[in-house]
Amino acid sequence: MLLRIPVKFDRFGAILMYDVSEVVSLDNLGLVRGDTVFGLNRDVLLDYASKTAIVIPVKDEDLSLLEGVISAIPLASPIIIVSASSTDPVNVYKHELEIIKTHSKLTKRRAIVVHQRDEAWNEALSGTILEELLDSKGVRYGKGEGMVLGVLVASWLGARYVGFIDSDNYIPGSAHEYALAYYTGLAMANSRYSMVRIVWHYKSKMPPSDIILRKWGRVSAHTNSVLNKAITSYRRIETDVVKTANSGEHAMTIDLAMSIRWAGKYAIETYQLVYLLESCYLSLEFGERTCEMLPEGVKIIQVMTRNPHIHSEKGDEHIARMAAESLGAIFYSSLANSDIKTLIKSTLIENYHYYEDPPRPPIYSLEGVDPSKVISRYLMLSSMALDITTG
Repeated sequence: MLLRIPVKFDRFGAILMYDVSEVVSLDNLGLVRGDTVFGLNRDVLLDYASKTAIVIPVKDEDLSLLEGVISAIPLASPIIIVSASSTDPVNVYKHELEIIKTHSKLTKRRAIVVHQRDEAWNEALSGTILEELLDSKGVRYGKGEGMVLGVLVASWLGARYVGFIDSDNYIPGSAHEYALAYYTGLAMANSRYSMVRIVWHYKSKMPPSDIILRKWGRVSAHTNSVLNKAITSYRRIETDVVKTANSGEHAMTIDLAMSIRWAGKYAIETYQLVYLLESCYLSLEFGERTCEMLPEGVKIIQVMTRNPHIHSEKGDEHIARMAAESLGAIFYSSLANSDIKTLIKSTLIENYHYYEDPPRPPIYSLEGVDPSKVISRYLMLSSMALDITTG
């Protein structure tokens, strides 16, 4: 893969956020030299892939979609499936396990499968700061909650990087492209604290009879706009640099993943940026110095991929909830003055018929958590987890 080297960026305190870097070529085979593009040779690409664990959150998706996403991820990367799928009356989770077993038997890929509602989490997380994830039946439902578990497993595996790819993707080629963008973008950033966030070239929903390749999803367009306006209100210089506030497809260094705070549910992707802006911009420019990523700071690379992102349609109620939870990450932050809060409320009313204040997201810290102890204990206690080390 070749990425155009971004020349424009905005600095917010200790954060460098680069404007969109386009995928110039999906394959850099044959490139001799490029001054304005960045790519990895085969050996370096393989090294980054082997050090990157790919987390796939899944909840009752069509099994063929999950199989397609798994097949698209380069085999050098271990995969971590974090499932919140049903076990009753139909045991969807059992079928997911069979898919992973078959895939790993054929490919010899390292794979870990865990279930959010596994009661073994209650004992594994007991006594840690992550007890807040739990209810009586395991880890609470929520995309953000599942991603926290994925980070813990990735760290336990010894991965240097962790990437996230959603399971509701009809185009396996796009999932493959995301993985290549992660490896290449992380290498281009070359920082202990770095993140790669995907901008979809086009996005649409199924069914096929209604496919329109749109540049922005509804929620993404609104959240990007609100977050840029919130930053502008502090900076007093207008910015539109944020293009990935709702990027479900993103990757980061394990060092960054273990240092930031994590929001629950669908607030997760937006809150990553909100947390960094609060702790490494506002606190440095307008308050006390609390940024944990100093002195190096944080680099955020935004990559526009070529494949369209086509996913399943989940209805207006689902979209409204996603928008409310995502915008709630901004609403309850120190980025939101009264004007921004008013903008968020009007955005939810006018576009989603959502008339309440957005929900306050639950926030989780990984500070002091030892992933090796937590995950080793969980796997020892669990009758639901699957750890395939040899295929």
